[in-house]
Amino acid sequence: MAMVVLGTVVVVGAPTARWLTTGDAAGQHVSTVDAAAAQALAAPSTPPGLTPSTTTSASPSAPSTADPAPSTTPASTIAPEPSPAPTPASSAAPAPAPGAPVEISIERLRVAAAVVPVGVRSDGQLEIPQDVRTLGWYRFGPTPGATTGSAVVTGHVDDARQGAGVFARLGDLAPGDRLQVVDEAGTARWFTVVAREQWAKADVPLDRLFDAGGAGRLVLVTCGGDFDGDDGVYQDNIAVTAVPDQA
Repeated sequence: MAMVVLGTVVVVGAPTARWLTTGDAAGQHVSTVDAAAAQALAAPSTPPGLTPSTTTSASPSAPSTADPAPSTTPASTIAPEPSPAPTPASSAAPAPAPGAPVEISIERLRVAAAVVPVGVRSDGQLEIPQDVRTLGWYRFGPTPGATTGSAVVTGHVDDARQGAGVFARLGDLAPGDRLQVVDEAGTARWFTVVAREQWAKADVPLDRLFDAGGAGRLVLVTCGGDFDGDDGVYQDNIAVTAVPDQA
């Protein structure tokens, strides 16, 4: 299953598998929990042949072009309108827009890892850092903390030479667990897990995972399930969806 993003096919498959096929596979088998909550965050799909309406909200009333009716009150008796009171300046500065993520900490998993931007390889597969201690943020999508869309971060399960990856136990996360993302400006944002899902790679809902619309959320993705030694990949993907905590 594939998805076109910026003219490039994105595949969640081998990029989150082992780089080597030796050693014992450590992929998790987890139960899917609250998938409906993750689905509800996505942008609603449009039936084929229909265009989303651009008039769903009421337009502001247009000003009248007719001349106003003449006043029946003598000009000398019209009281001047009071000057509007000055509006006090707000003491709360607006929250800064989220920048590129540089670190993710997950207390439940007792991990903290650097995050680097990644894109798509020439073969259409999602890039992933070779270092299993580093996570990759899909730079063509939203940033974690954005008000719209799915920010995707991926990482290794393990590597035969390097050992366990940051996301080796990603499936241990459950709704209610929290994690922190620090962006390039040093701003820390907290997220709360709302769903955990596992699918066979052929069934991964890529349109939803890489959705640029819908509510802002963070999706952590890695491999899971059984390891196929012939192809050198895990057979499943595990995803954990989290939403920003309210300030």
